[in-house]
Amino acid sequence: MKLTHLQSSTQFIHLGDITVLNDPWLTDGEYYGSWYHYPPFGSANLASLEYDFIYVSHIHPDHLSEKTFKALPHKKPVLVHNYESKFVKRKLEMLGFEVIECDNGVPFLFDNGGSITIYAADNCNPEICGKLMGCGVVEKKFGSTQIDSLALFQIGKNSILNTNDCPYELAAHTIKTNKLDQINIDLLLVGYAGAGPYPQCFVFDNEDEKISAAKAKEQQFLKQAVEYINLINPTRFAPFAGTYTLGSRLASLTDYRGVPSVSYATDFLNKAVMGVSDGIHLEQFDTYDCQSQELTKNNQKIALSEEQYIEEISNKPLDYDDDSWDDKELVDLIGAAFKRFKLKAEEIKFTSNTKLVVKSKHIAFQLGTDSQVEIIPVDSELIEPYVRIDVDHNLLHRLLRGPRYAHWNNAEIGSHLTYLRKPNNFERGFYHCMCFLHA
Repeated sequence: MKLTHLQSSTQFIHLGDITVLNDPWLTDGEYYGSWYHYPPFGSANLASLEYDFIYVSHIHPDHLSEKTFKALPHKKPVLVHNYESKFVKRKLEMLGFEVIECDNGVPFLFDNGGSITIYAADNCNPEICGKLMGCGVVEKKFGSTQIDSLALFQIGKNSILNTNDCPYELAAHTIKTNKLDQINIDLLLVGYAGAGPYPQCFVFDNEDEKISAAKAKEQQFLKQAVEYINLINPTRFAPFAGTYTLGSRLASLTDYRGVPSVSYATDFLNKAVMGVSDGIHLEQFDTYDCQSQELTKNNQKIALSEEQYIEEISNKPLDYDDDSWDDKELVDLIGAAFKRFKLKAEEIKFTSNTKLVVKSKHIAFQLGTDSQVEIIPVDSELIEPYVRIDVDHNLLHRLLRGPRYAHWNNAEIGSHLTYLRKPNNFERGFYHCMCFLHA
């Protein structure tokens, strides 16, 4: 049993003569043009991939990349969790792929005796993962939410546990319930970072406060990785997933994300779990053999340094830069979006005196659960409590038109939204309703 690392959470898992491609994201410019890889993967590498099956953990574009799926050389069957909501299945089928839905905790057996067992990570809470708006497309009154999954790969006596984006608090119950902590795990693929908008997209009083918030976030997610490792007690572990750099005019936010390098994370975790497990630093095309416990480094030479690469991609456009919209449609779009926002608030019985102010260069509007929507001057002085979101004018057009054009959740993960909260409180219901602020 072997693993070959490609990018971020994209891996080959080789179960004998069966190869499973995990969470394909190998193209640049995901999340409306803001997420890039370093080092870049290259179209020639993408075109040469060989695999038998694909596993997709969840809907987010850095795991189910539409651009990557369209560029894959082979349309092999895709294994997904049998979610109550069929967003993942429908999206993959629209891209022309056969989808095999796997029931929770039931092994899917390959012809050679290997298997993959997919488990849903339940009880989603945006305060844990750092994505303010959560993944509200399937959330029901803050109850159990199946939005992400983890996967156990096995063949013979060897096993790899792929935890994808599941923060520890979301997955610990699933792991214990299914006794995954009692299995001999040869390699644990463990997340080490959070990809939410905080703190890089928030207005702080000064830069020192933002840097301090970034360091605190970094430590928060590294500690979650420590908890994972201590729970699973794997032979080896590898930090992965959420490895990205911001491009275009958002590149300047990269250093404020609170995301450490993979090498730093590996060193930190090795010291923190010394005597429990040994970490390996996976780089592009590195291969780890579970049986021999040997890591084979690719040692490729990269043409540009990371600093040079970030400078290069900082000049790239965002997906919506060349859009052409009719501003006369905005008032009607805002009114229709508010109706959906209000209906969702009534459905989950959420009320708040906090006002939401959405502002682009050319228009601003204000709304709340206890008030109507109104167009206000862009430079209006606001009265607390409020949440102000600044957004590119073209992207606002897309967001108001709905998920077929753009979704608030992906916009915030992509660092396209700027937040100012007064006071600086998190109201879960408020952000959940925001996911439905579209016409």
